[in-house]
Amino acid sequence: MLLKKGHLNILSSDEVYRIHVATLEILERTGFIIHETKALELLNNSGANVDFKKKTAKIPSYLIQEAVAKTPKSFIWYARNPKNNIRVGGSSTKFGSGGPCKNIIDLETGECRSPTSEDAEKLVRLIDALPNIHIAYPPTELLDIPPKIRGIHGLAIAIKNSSKCLEGGGMDSLRIAATLIGGEEELRKKPFIAGYVDPISPLVHGKDMIQVIFNCAEFGQPIFMTAMALAGATAPATLAGLLVQQNAEILSGLLIANLINPRTPVIYGSVSCIMDMRTTIASVGSPEQGLISVAAAQIAHSYGIPCSVGAESDSKTPDAQASYEKAMSLVMAVMAGTDLMDLFMGSTEAYNTTSFEQMIIDNEIAGMALRSAKGIEVNDETLAIDVINRVGPGGNYLIDKHTLNWFKKEHYKPTLSNRETRNIWEKSGAKDIRQEARKQAKKILAEHEPEPIDKTCWKEITKIIKEVEKRER
Repeated sequence: MLLKKGHLNILSSDEVYRIHVATLEILERTGFIIHETKALELLNNSGANVDFKKKTAKIPSYLIQEAVAKTPKSFIWYARNPKNNIRVGGSSTKFGSGGPCKNIIDLETGECRSPTSEDAEKLVRLIDALPNIHIAYPPTELLDIPPKIRGIHGLAIAIKNSSKCLEGGGMDSLRIAATLIGGEEELRKKPFIAGYVDPISPLVHGKDMIQVIFNCAEFGQPIFMTAMALAGATAPATLAGLLVQQNAEILSGLLIANLINPRTPVIYGSVSCIMDMRTTIASVGSPEQGLISVAAAQIAHSYGIPCSVGAESDSKTPDAQASYEKAMSLVMAVMAGTDLMDLFMGSTEAYNTTSFEQMIIDNEIAGMALRSAKGIEVNDETLAIDVINRVGPGGNYLIDKHTLNWFKKEHYKPTLSNRETRNIWEKSGAKDIRQEARKQAKKILAEHEPEPIDKTCWKEITKIIKEVEKRER
């Protein structure tokens, strides 16, 4: 139900509070496994009940509440080009692509195959051109690059092909970010590159993910603390139980970040879903994922913390299933006021396959969802009493100055959807949505040129990449 204008809520305030209380009980009585000694030491020194032999920590509720109170409620995420800076928290939803996917739908043949660095470059250029995507990173694995250096090469591809916001939580990524923004001190002042941390459900923090927390928190960079729990497999089958567990997973990670650096921006993230009990496969296109996303947004906002959710499909290819499953979850989350949807654009098959055409389609879905979330403006001018009186019975509003002033503000203008008559549509080739999306993707790739990077800066970045390659041989 709609509890306040512009925000879709599915939990009452009492239900949100009960989830919060249950979370504190889980953290204090059950605790976490944490595979990183320095994190355990940090928690132990702060008053948590730590068993170093078992690598467990049980966390008093006051530590969580203090950490939540100190966490920034909103922040500016800076981009290479200031026009692409975004405010996270308290503004309209911002979007990122899906990924990193292990498959790609070939733009020419339509066949599913393994992606390459060249595919990643094209996809990031598409991201740079599409107005409803705000975060730039390759939405594919770079399977032609050795595994140990894929991350640094992916970041280089993002930098070279887009001037939008960046992701990357390794120390080498932070060195590159410092090079781009003007040094380490400047980086500490400005959130510029976000790290991604995925707790291991149920109730485990892995060593690599803890290291990302330490890296980002040291420099005050944003951290997506994103739960990926699976109802019925790695979380309780009930959605309320899943919400309690993922809340504990996110808040425990937030606490560690806060103990390292209280001004670390943390984004409350959820891409949790159900396990399909017939196939034992995660069902990300289920209506339950939309419900979980709306609830996650409510819980995050009850703490005053920005949140991020995903919207995905179980379909294997850009088709009607991909679009209706993604649109359903997306519209619900945007209407709930979620701050970011970082795992959405272009991907299908539960984030395993990406597609140029689907990215174009998803850009349109996002635009329509954002328009829906704006709602209806009611004031003296929009009520149009004088206009109705002026035009009168049997009149026409088409050439009235009120129409000319307002239709661009009020009416969403699609870039992909076809609103022409059948005759005109047939004369223009009778293209379906996927064919039109393919045409638009090819046009953008042929014409769009990303903002070039400073040559001296790029030289320094190339030097860092070569150091990493030498180290990881």
